[in-house]
Amino acid sequence: FFCLFSPMPSNALLVFDRTQMKGPTRNLYPTFFDEIPASEGVSSRPPEIGSNVNHIEINNNKGKQDIKRKAALQFGPSGIALLALIGFGVLAAFFYFAFYAKGTRYDYSCPLSSMSMGLAAMWFDSLLFGWWLLCKRKSKMMLQVWSFLGALFAVEGLLALIAYAVAKNEKYAAGLGLLWICSGVLCAMMCAAQKKANTNEPTEVQQPSDKIEEGSEATASNGKRVRCSKTQFWLNFIEIFLLAWLFVFSTGIVVQAAFTVYDTLTIPPPGKIYSIDANGVELKLHLHCFGNGMGNKTVVFAHGGGSNSAAMLALAEELAGQHGVRACVYDRLGYGFSPSFYTGAEQLPNSGVILSRLLEEAGEEGPFVCAGHSAGAESCLWFAHERPDVEGVAMMDGYPDLIRAGATRPGVKPSSPMLYSLQGIAMVAGATGFTRGAVGNPGSSFVPAAEKDTMIALYGQIRFWFAQYWDVKADFDKSEEQRLYRSLGGTMDEEGIVRYGGELKGVKVLVLPAAATTNKTCDGSDKDKNWHCCGQAVNSTRCQNEITDSEKYRRQALLYASTLSSDVPGRNS
Repeated sequence: FFCLFSPMPSNALLVFDRTQMKGPTRNLYPTFFDEIPASEGVSSRPPEIGSNVNHIEINNNKGKQDIKRKAALQFGPSGIALLALIGFGVLAAFFYFAFYAKGTRYDYSCPLSSMSMGLAAMWFDSLLFGWWLLCKRKSKMMLQVWSFLGALFAVEGLLALIAYAVAKNEKYAAGLGLLWICSGVLCAMMCAAQKKANTNEPTEVQQPSDKIEEGSEATASNGKRVRCSKTQFWLNFIEIFLLAWLFVFSTGIVVQAAFTVYDTLTIPPPGKIYSIDANGVELKLHLHCFGNGMGNKTVVFAHGGGSNSAAMLALAEELAGQHGVRACVYDRLGYGFSPSFYTGAEQLPNSGVILSRLLEEAGEEGPFVCAGHSAGAESCLWFAHERPDVEGVAMMDGYPDLIRAGATRPGVKPSSPMLYSLQGIAMVAGATGFTRGAVGNPGSSFVPAAEKDTMIALYGQIRFWFAQYWDVKADFDKSEEQRLYRSLGGTMDEEGIVRYGGELKGVKVLVLPAAATTNKTCDGSDKDKNWHCCGQAVNSTRCQNEITDSEKYRRQALLYASTLSSDVPGRNS
């Protein structure tokens, strides 16, 4: 080996005295050189000095190539197995951080990115390792396929590395791009070495007759037509099927990484990022305020669950532009332009306290009116409960406590299967960029029209799915004593409907239920085609459930209007 890696003429005469070799070394060199075919520039010469001397003429470059091929075949499978274990370790670690570890803050980042990188690496390496061990005779076609896939996987790893590095918020995911590159390069090296080794095998190919199926033939790497076993055929079929889905997934990861870079560089936050202290935890949130405030009130808009501040922008701009009101929109933790997300909501103050501290940090002064859509209505009620300078609350199709995060029907608690399904959705849809435009697309009628692309981009972020999961988990883990209606002196009946006790003294409450939520009847309009209680479907189980649920929403909306504030005449009626 010293001679092979030392400078020497391309054709050198090496003389070995085997009688001087001791131990295992005595048999190592003859075995090694005997395996090098004459076609590779190695030829044995008859002894010229004595019977105990071998003369071997070696082409130095060819010898080096043969050593590399042998190393790839001998150590390649072990290397792939090690990379698969590393990928599994990365997957397990970041899966824990993503779905179970509490008390961690993430700023413009998400463990789902690194987890998906580890999953893809484990997937690729496991398939390659399994095929390498189970397939005794590796055909030329499959070796070519794996060579191409290895090169493709390495290129995708390089693209993901560059994209996440430029984004500056996913350093772990960027580093894991090296894992893809190593896996792809090692795969290509192993396949190239095996193809070369196959060309040096005897041309006769035989297989046990009991494993041969009639009519199933393939072409061996040496050009001979050989029959394939049925088992081998199905193994190859399953292998190709799993590989196809793997590269759909890995390509989606690269697409998501590219969108991350694009969003970072082209969609800056319209407002400012403020840091607040939340029970000793530093949080960064986005707040955008505008208008001269001639009306001596500041209206704060809180978006719904899974949405972002762009959804409230049109209303805020109209109030500020046409009514002289100072208006603010903000992004809740983990959504929109707010950098921070914290796993473990029970360690933080309620959403009303967080909003209050955000406004104080920005220097915004009351009195305030808080308008919340859907889940944002709960934030507004908490906000009114915390601050005496809140004069009004507008609840836009919001039903806190009646419909809980992750629940499919009002008055029903979220279930564990819902959490598990959200995990799967976050891992697949969140990690890939294929859902961009399909989820969160507000449609052609969205105003302001200039913000439509922003809405699509913010919904497509991987952080969006991460925040969705933890919102549901936080509600799932919340005890009854921690719920909003308990703090506001309310009581809940067996159907989940809440009657409040008028705790919001001096606060005007405006309830705006959506017709599609509280009314499930047909009136012959175009919107009927989107409902499930028209025509022949009126007697279906789904329709009957929707009618029952809409009645609950209607009753709850009336109770909000009559029992939340003590200043409502006849509130107990």
